[in-house]
Amino acid sequence: MNTLEARCLADRPAEVARLLATGAGRSFATGEAFEHALDRCDPPGDRRCFVAYDGASPVAALAGRIERRLGGAWFRAQPHGTPAGPVFATDDRAAAAAAIWSELSRVAQDEGWLGGDVTLYGPAATDRTLWPAGARMRSDHAHVLDLSSGVDAWRASLSNAGRRVLAQAGKRGVIIERSVTPSELAATYALFREQARRWGLARVRPLEFYRSLLDPPNPASLWIARIGKRIVSGILGFVSPEETYLWWSGSSPDARPVRAYPATIDYIAATCGSARVNLGFSGGQARLTEFKEGLGARPIEVPIVELPAHARTPWHQLLVFTRAQVRRARSR
Repeated sequence: MNTLEARCLADRPAEVARLLATGAGRSFATGEAFEHALDRCDPPGDRRCFVAYDGASPVAALAGRIERRLGGAWFRAQPHGTPAGPVFATDDRAAAAAAIWSELSRVAQDEGWLGGDVTLYGPAATDRTLWPAGARMRSDHAHVLDLSSGVDAWRASLSNAGRRVLAQAGKRGVIIERSVTPSELAATYALFREQARRWGLARVRPLEFYRSLLDPPNPASLWIARIGKRIVSGILGFVSPEETYLWWSGSSPDARPVRAYPATIDYIAATCGSARVNLGFSGGQARLTEFKEGLGARPIEVPIVELPAHARTPWHQLLVFTRAQVRRARSR
């Protein structure tokens, strides 16, 4: 490999888009279809794509967005929590990763970012040589169902109580299917908004964003659980041979007694054809973690790079200080 050059781009040339869609470390959030969905609710001018070049060839890339709030700017490798770390087209990854992190640090200082984070995935999630030198790191835990030996082997690994939970929905009149109409997405979105209100989520993306994710060629699918004609639960996920990632959902309180949500996960596991199903993060909710582990999901540690703040004004310093205090209080 020759001496690498890293650049910060405002868009994705065709060869960079191909790398992000096919390289090691790619996820549903690094493809062009997901990027175009984001354009419908985020300013396209806030795109950033850090690319390491070996001559004229891109060998690694990290795409993300600037989030602007209260006069400050934060970098996110796509929406917070989305698996979208560096993607590689080379086996000599350490030098390419170092070039990307160095360019990101330069731009962060030039633009005065107040922080941000990058949720690592693929090679960068497991190989510490691909992490930025001296970076502050934290971790979260996702839960995955191992389907590599088949769905029957996964079901057989569950406790008797776990298998009973999966069997109860059908006996209680729940029908699970893949969604085919926009009205079913709208109904699931209404459940999600109410769920977000109960959980105190500050930001909810518009329905149009999720509708865009279901437009071809995006690999997203929506599965719904109904009682009669009424939708009580829905899950939006991204399907690939390696992994189906369950990223977004909405569920009614009525879904719980009929076991609609776990039955939907069982249906997805049986029909997706993936080697594993990623149930995502639990947001620190112990009950959600217990639910996932009751389905036989094993926790996997997900490293997250915390970007340092480059506050230029007293107002920005106050924003950084206040955010740190809020985080500290939440972690207690």
